[in-house]
Amino acid sequence: MSTLTIELPPETYKRLEAQAQRVGQAPEVLGKELLESALRADELSHSRTAREVLQSAGRLRPLSPTLRNKIIPGVTLEEVRTILSHATGPSLSELIDEQRGTRP
Repeated sequence: MSTLTIELPPETYKRLEAQAQRVGQAPEVLGKELLESALRADELSHSRTAREVLQSAGRLRPLSPTLRNKIIPGVTLEEVRTILSHATGPSLSELIDEQRGTRP
């Protein structure tokens, strides 16, 4: 096991000490648990997919029946990505700019 010495401002230590007393632990034990918990939370937040982040924020909806009917059975996402990477023509951004017209 490794030892780590952390210098805390007096107010931070007082808060840690008060919380440790409320839960019946020594400040160093609670500090270790808080640090481990923060590191776990950080690891989990970095390993989440965009889908998971959007779902947890309530920003993801299921596909509409119209879009679901456009799915071609047996075609994988990798195949779609390959096809799109070989597509030619203007990009989506260019199409949108063209439809909007020139702006003053």
